[in-house]
Formats: sequence, C-alpha cells, structure tokens
Amino acid sequence: MTADIAGCKAALAHLDLDDNPATVKQKSRDFFWYSPVLKARMDHLTADFVVTPRNEAEVIEALAAAYAHDVPVTTRGSGTGNYGQAMPLSGGMVLHLKALDRVLKIAPGRVVAQAGAILSEIDKATRADSGQELRLHPSTYNTASIGGFVAGGSGGVGSIRWGGLRDAGNIIRLRLITCEASPRVIELTGDAIHKASHAYGVNGIITEVEAPLAPAYDWVDVLVGFDDWRAANAYAYALAHQDGVLLKELATVAAPAGHAYFLRHRKFIAPGQHLAILSV
Repeated sequence: MTADIAGCKAALAHLDLDDNPATVKQKSRDFFWYSPVLKARMDHLTADFVVTPRNEAEVIEALAAAYAHDVPVTTRGSGTGNYGQAMPLSGGMVLHLKALDRVLKIAPGRVVAQAGAILSEIDKATRADSGQELRLHPSTYNTASIGGFVAGGSGGVGSIRWGGLRDAGNIIRLRLITCEASPRVIELTGDAIHKASHAYGVNGIITEVEAPLAPAYDWVDVLVGFDDWRAANAYAYALAHQDGVLLKELATVAAPAGHAYFLRHRKFIAPGQHLAILSV
C-alpha cells in the first residue's frame, strides 16, 4: 500500500498542520549531523508535513488518520538530542508534541507532566510549588521535553546520585497512544515502563510522564583543574564514594577539550588542563 499523503492531510486539515517545505525540513531534524556518516546518509531526509496536536484527543485523531492512509509517523519532542532515531526515514508525518506542555500535578515526591513540557520549566513549577526538582535531566535541560528525554535519553545530570533513567523508580508511569485503526490509551508502570522508555516512540506515542522528584537545593557548579589525567579521575572516583557529600553531577573531561570548548571559562583553563566537573 502506498502512503496517501494528500488524503491524510485533507483528513487532518482542521488541526495545526504545516506543509511548508522549509519549516517541515527544520522540524524533521534531530542531531544526526553530529556524525559525518549519518549526515551523508540522512541530510536529504524530510517529512511531508507536520501536525502539532493541542491535546491527547488530537494525538489520537492524527494517529488514526495516519494509520488509515498508511502514512509513516515520526514523533518529535524538541529534537535536541538523538542521533538519527527521530528522523523521518520514509517521509510522512512528523507528530510534534510541543503543545502538550502542561504540568498537570505536583505532589510530594512526584510530578505529572505532558510529554512536551520542557524539563527546566517543570523544575521551575515544582520548585515554586514545594521546593522540589526532577532527579535527572540531560545537558539540554533548557530545551529538551520530558517525553523526549524518556523516549530517547538514558541519564545525565543527577545520575551520580540516582542512576540511569532505566533504573527502578526513575520513571513512575508512562501514558502512551498506539498507532492503529482505533488507537488505544495505555498506561505503563513498574517493569512494563521498559517497553516504551528509550524506544524513540516507535511502539507508542508518549503523551504523559509521571516522574519522581527530589528536594531542590541551590547547587554550586565547580570546575577543578588537574595537570594529570589519572589524578583527575582518581579525585572524581574518591569523591563519588564519599557518602556524606551530596552531588548532583560529577564527570571528568580530558584536555584539550575543556580549554577548546568551554568558551565561557576558557580564561580559567590552561590548554593542557584536565577537568573534574561537579555540581555540589
């Protein structure tokens, strides 16, 4: 069966649908271009149109129409972190979840948010409400959505304390929609969460995430310089095993990367200096 792009677009014309080639190409991109191999293979790829649902009912409607017209679907959060997994390999529809951005519930130790909610905005809401924050977030904290983080991420800032996203307790519940003739709403908890986490939306479109919260602190970010790479790692290893030191981030960076890429701090970093990065 050949994809009926025109028929699908007509069925969804009353939704927020964009088929301008320039913006469709922009919204068909993830970070594949980091790799020269992937850039050569994927740079030409683009969807045929983008649908931005405003609520879960519109997600269901878009998926049902795509199924009926045999149109491929690629889910998009913010497009800030994956490397080819969120590219429309066969054209079709990009389902952009940016408008599903509400924080639905804040409670002691947990938050419920729609998939398109930006991680830093969730933290602003939970800090203001009750002095809590998300346990984990990626380096793309200010742009990444929580749905994209769950669907494409694995850990990040906070992992030194809490482990990876797939560790027990770091995702409480996922709500997702299937792509079939009559899309179903499915809720996953416990070990069943692994069926959809880090699956890039290919087996269900995440619309809602319930995540754990931790007490929010005024974290201090620190760079510690070392002339010897082994010394930097020995320091980080020893610090990681100090139970009395509360850490949110701990990593090491070999020279010359710190001096070359940490532009805001270059004046403090010698070209041959290795770094330990911590948030404490």
